[in-house]
Amino acid sequence: MCGPRGHAGRAARAPCERKWFCRRMVFVAPSEAGTGRPTVAFCSPGGAVQEQETAAMPVLLLKIINGLSDMPLPSYVEKEELNNLREGVDYTNRYFQGIVILSYPLTKLADGTNLFKVVLQDTGNLYSQINSINVLIYGKMAEDCSKILHHGDTFVVAGFKLAKSPTAVEHGRHDCQLEVSEEAGSAVYIYANQKRMVASETLSMPVAPKYVYTSLNQLKDGTIVNLYGVVKFFKPPYVSKGTDYCSVVTLVDPSNAKLTCTLFSGNVDCLPKIYKVGDIVRFHRIKVWDGTKCPYPTWKVPVEERDLEGEKVLLRQLRNLTADILVYDNHMQLAKSLKIGSFLRIYSIHAKQGSADNEDGSHIEFHLHGGTCYGRGIGVLPESNPEVKELKEFLGSLGLSYSQDMESMSSLEAECTSNNVTDLESHLQRCQQLPVTVLTDHQDLKNTHLKTILSSTAPQQYRVRAKLRTYKPQKLYQSVKLHCSKCNSLQEVPIGDEFDFCLQGSAVAAPNTVFHNTSWYDSVVWTTQDQKRRKIVIHFVRHDELLQQPKDTLVMIEGGTLKEMWKLAKRFKCVIPVRSAEHGLQLLDLSVPFLLQGNVKYYGCKQCSTPKPIKSLSSLAAVQQPSWEPSEIAKVLGIELLQYVFIMRFTLVDATGPLNVYLFDYEKFFQIPASEILTSNSLQQKMQMTMNTLCPPGRKLDDLPWLECFIRSYIVKDEMNHQVYYQIFDTTVAEDVV
Repeated sequence: MCGPRGHAGRAARAPCERKWFCRRMVFVAPSEAGTGRPTVAFCSPGGAVQEQETAAMPVLLLKIINGLSDMPLPSYVEKEELNNLREGVDYTNRYFQGIVILSYPLTKLADGTNLFKVVLQDTGNLYSQINSINVLIYGKMAEDCSKILHHGDTFVVAGFKLAKSPTAVEHGRHDCQLEVSEEAGSAVYIYANQKRMVASETLSMPVAPKYVYTSLNQLKDGTIVNLYGVVKFFKPPYVSKGTDYCSVVTLVDPSNAKLTCTLFSGNVDCLPKIYKVGDIVRFHRIKVWDGTKCPYPTWKVPVEERDLEGEKVLLRQLRNLTADILVYDNHMQLAKSLKIGSFLRIYSIHAKQGSADNEDGSHIEFHLHGGTCYGRGIGVLPESNPEVKELKEFLGSLGLSYSQDMESMSSLEAECTSNNVTDLESHLQRCQQLPVTVLTDHQDLKNTHLKTILSSTAPQQYRVRAKLRTYKPQKLYQSVKLHCSKCNSLQEVPIGDEFDFCLQGSAVAAPNTVFHNTSWYDSVVWTTQDQKRRKIVIHFVRHDELLQQPKDTLVMIEGGTLKEMWKLAKRFKCVIPVRSAEHGLQLLDLSVPFLLQGNVKYYGCKQCSTPKPIKSLSSLAAVQQPSWEPSEIAKVLGIELLQYVFIMRFTLVDATGPLNVYLFDYEKFFQIPASEILTSNSLQQKMQMTMNTLCPPGRKLDDLPWLECFIRSYIVKDEMNHQVYYQIFDTTVAEDVV
């Protein structure tokens, strides 16, 4: 019987086929008080906390005591070195050991199987060119490992399978990857990083026999409670503006109440591990408050009373609902022109904790610094804005008759009743639905309804507040295209097989030795050790008659394979594939990359390019400090450089209807370079997480987050008619979305 991914199924194996496989231990929570029996606490789908006796698991978390493991590995398994790993070898009674240097989020394959990927570094070969390897863990073992494995842990796997790694060359790792699963008879031993183990032991406390949990609708200000709930929304840990890591989680429970928790910690491992919406989490001994008053007072800027404008009586009565904001540089002119009673939205404001010089203690200061980075600025909201209406209703609940002219207001008491607290909490919850995008310019534009945009003439620019209902393509890697800014054409990114086929064709012709060792490059000829005995020529470009450091050197290669190209690209600044022609070295066909730099392949437009001989590069080699930037290389070689771009179609909706808009972006919107997305698994995962935040799958329209963006309309004409299209511009995803 075969299991997932072709591993041999365990049901077909005799119970004691491998002696070492049957001996297992488990790392469990502290034992229940008084019973002496180890138990594991877990949450069922219904939310009840249950206990059960532990079952054997093939994932073991061990300790190092006085330099020795508290449970040694079985004596009949032997260690295998990284440089000895080969396909086709039986590793049933072998183990490999390495340090965890990278791990990826737990994911699911198309058949629902869990997959957890880590990268191990061989500590015995730190200075070797290849000293790391990919490890793919499947099934229940993947879930177990993802919960307890951390960066810096020592990871030992016994009884693994070895397969070819499709991404090893791109990342400079071993050609093969380890595949680990229960079906393959694998066992994993994890030796926790000593600092982490000491810290966890120091902070560990005996588990209380029982906890009393409080419903979310019964929480009261100032009390210490235990609570649990279902995750409705969460943001994975990210670096805050200060020195801590931050994560956000919104919980609901059977009482239908909602609680949003913002968590900070200097140690990312101390933050709750939440994997998906629907997870059940619990908090013990928390005090999260009603949100009506900051624990720190806001800073009151010292201002002479005669310099204040507005109704002074109202200023005193509203002192608990006001905050002073310091405005700098380019924002001062707009701030001076603001009218009393205006409704504002302030973008990218800096809130920092300051220490007072007197006995009043610390306070919170608000600063609007200069510049427009991340949309920083002040926007005046029109009376028709729905948020203005909400704020007016809130102020009205306090007994204030608000109008554009503050001097017409009457003096009223500012004390809130118990009903006011409920209104304020409701207002705070609405305010939490902040846009997940940031506007980087044009703060003077007012919001426009989508229906109004559809009925307006083009071209124009608009500012909108809407929700992302759908997007295409769903497979995000398909959104990356190649764009020529000269002829405005788009084309698909060629697959690697075409490049390899073209290289094999150029390797047939023998390199011409006449073009070796010129005045501006040195040539070296190598002969491969395989049966073909191919000749490979590498031309090292010189500067000032000297070779530069590898990281600053441009090399040209004749007769190399794709694998050999990538190896050189890892070591040198740039690699250009060339061939010998009648009058010198020339580029290959423009259907393949003309330049490799790092993990990026650079292409030229066939229609707009006029390729020149390679000797044109000698002009760049002669400059004082050649940077070998792809754009400069393309220019001297007569190549019109194609740019990697994201092309996506968003369907936005607001109260007035839908609108299809296009995203045409190099790296600004996602803050991810389009040129690197196809060669980086981590960037692809970041992009997918971003889209899951902008358009969460399975959510109702009312639950989708708000997007603020700028849209421009433009006309595309042909011989028969013209069509109006809409494009997002000057908008970026907020830093803390993912």
